[in-house]
Amino acid sequence: MTNRKPGREHGSMAASRKFFLTAFSALALGITILAGVWAVEEGMFPFLLWPQPSEADPPAPVTRVPTAMASPTEVDAATVSPTPSATATVPPTATPTAIPTPLPSATPTATVTSSPTPVPATETPTPTPTLTLGATEPVTSSGSAGVTATPMASTPPTGAPPTLLAATPPDGFASQFDNRVWVGLYGTPLGRGLGILGRYSAEETVRLAREQALAYQAILPGVQVVPFFHMVTTIADSSPGADGDYVHRVPHERITQWIDVARASGLFCVLDIQPGHSPVMAEVEYVAPFLQQPGVHLAIDPEFLMAEAWAVPGQRIGTMTGAQVNEVQVWLNAVAQQVGERKVLIIHQFDNRMFSGKEFLIDYPYVDLLWDADGFGGPGAKKGDYIQYAGEPGWEYGGIKLFYEYDVPLMAPSEVMGLTPRPVFVVYQ
Repeated sequence: MTNRKPGREHGSMAASRKFFLTAFSALALGITILAGVWAVEEGMFPFLLWPQPSEADPPAPVTRVPTAMASPTEVDAATVSPTPSATATVPPTATPTAIPTPLPSATPTATVTSSPTPVPATETPTPTPTLTLGATEPVTSSGSAGVTATPMASTPPTGAPPTLLAATPPDGFASQFDNRVWVGLYGTPLGRGLGILGRYSAEETVRLAREQALAYQAILPGVQVVPFFHMVTTIADSSPGADGDYVHRVPHERITQWIDVARASGLFCVLDIQPGHSPVMAEVEYVAPFLQQPGVHLAIDPEFLMAEAWAVPGQRIGTMTGAQVNEVQVWLNAVAQQVGERKVLIIHQFDNRMFSGKEFLIDYPYVDLLWDADGFGGPGAKKGDYIQYAGEPGWEYGGIKLFYEYDVPLMAPSEVMGLTPRPVFVVYQ
């Protein structure tokens, strides 16, 4: 019989018990850790989670990158690259010949004292409906002095898309802006660089001008919206050139081509002068053959009329005086009497330095003098300029220029038409 020592047997049992207790503790600890991880992942202890983005947190700011060119169609929304459309070829007309400078036959009367500065209307913008091109009745004019009746804009039936009537001279010597708003595109027929006009063919530009005009016709029932080309024909240069006048000119043949296309499509034309160092009346005489035609009007940009001999256009803001405007009005007033319709004279301005002597401006009976609030920027600055000019002496009619690329945000047609007094002339550059 083998003798067993009680001490050895007791020590073996103790070691076994200690081993099992250690193993059990490790197992329990593992289970606890796994349970804790599961609880955190299930969101039972949110204070242990890494920070997560909240739906209530504001989104990160987005930087808006301006597009190359906003399409005239639905200018309040996205940009669309215009697709050229086929247009019938317009037969050219004979190049007009200049006539002697007419003499004024009416004694002008001084302009009445200006009224207080108006306050812009607070009108809720009306969304512009989806627009479709409406047919226009072609205007067959040979450039003679004949006058046709002014069609009145009809209110389309409810739900019908707006349409445009052909631009025709008003009856007799009625104002060009009686129950009318002109909406057009700015640039030069020589090509891109000065605005949207010139980026495309004359026929395609007609389509774009009419689409832009339709955006206004949609919110102006009972008012005739007249599309037009605004063409810079004397263009200021930064170098003097061979003759030292710091300008170059669009050839008569090119001007004739664009006027013919516009007239055949029911559009008016405005010929714009940037005089540089050339005398204003010399540049007026250059486009005189076209101003003898109905539906062709004149604009002058004082920004590029250099008073100092050393000034360079584009590097210094030019200036014009009331006496210089009156001189042009005398000439236009006589032309209007011969043609049988009032002529429009547009003066651009965006800075007080661009003009002096408004108190000397004269109201000529056959000239509609219009002040265009020019310059790019936000709506606040544009509205401020427009309201200022409306309250100054010599004001007859008001207009505003908008820039597809540089106005941020671009004013909606309803916002433009909400100004007081309501603009009768809107041009897009």
